[in-house]
Amino acid sequence: MGKRDRARRAGTRAEALLPRPPGPDAPPSAAERAWRLALAVARNLVGIVGVLFFGWSASTLVVLYFADTLAGMWAVFAAVGFKLSNADPRQGLGTVAEGALSATAVGLFLVAVVAVPLGIPVVMLLGASGVTWRQVTTDPTLATGIGVIALTGLVGAVRHVFALAGGRAGDVAVKHTFAILMTRWVLVLLAVYTLGSVLGRFGLYVIVAVYAAASTWSELEPERFANLFPDRRAAEARD
Repeated sequence: MGKRDRARRAGTRAEALLPRPPGPDAPPSAAERAWRLALAVARNLVGIVGVLFFGWSASTLVVLYFADTLAGMWAVFAAVGFKLSNADPRQGLGTVAEGALSATAVGLFLVAVVAVPLGIPVVMLLGASGVTWRQVTTDPTLATGIGVIALTGLVGAVRHVFALAGGRAGDVAVKHTFAILMTRWVLVLLAVYTLGSVLGRFGLYVIVAVYAAASTWSELEPERFANLFPDRRAAEARD
């Protein structure tokens, strides 16, 4: 054995004795997990605190939650539409603009399709709470909230486009995002049908609390949250 081989082995033994930095798959430490929990809870408690202590309209928040869900879905649908358009950025801005136009049209069409079944319970909830659409639309915070949601939806669509361009890993990430959106709104719908419609105006407060709790859960345990309602067809296909 040469000196070089002996030195390499000695270095390997020495490295084995040193503490290794956590890898990308290493679980977060207790302090990091506590910090994530605090941030997620604080961020998602904004709506509840605003309704309870600052006079925010619970009905407007519920409408904004619905708009936020649709914007997230549009971002996914638009990114998929852009990918299906086969737009190549190397061919110039005209090709990119054409792909973006197709993506926007596909996203709007698919969102319009899902908006009706997902939105009818919200209409029922507002009616049971004695809230009119005139009251919601005249709330000055609605326009600001819609603007912020639209901007985040656009940013999300761009991110999804780049993710889908990255191959299979990007496809999985975008599907995961869509699963979280659907799961969160399904929990809201369950709350609407079980409690929101029978509690009258207090049902709006229940929905605000459920949405905040679901958002916190999805941020802290995204994998588990996305698989809360597993796809039976995918499981049967694997079997």
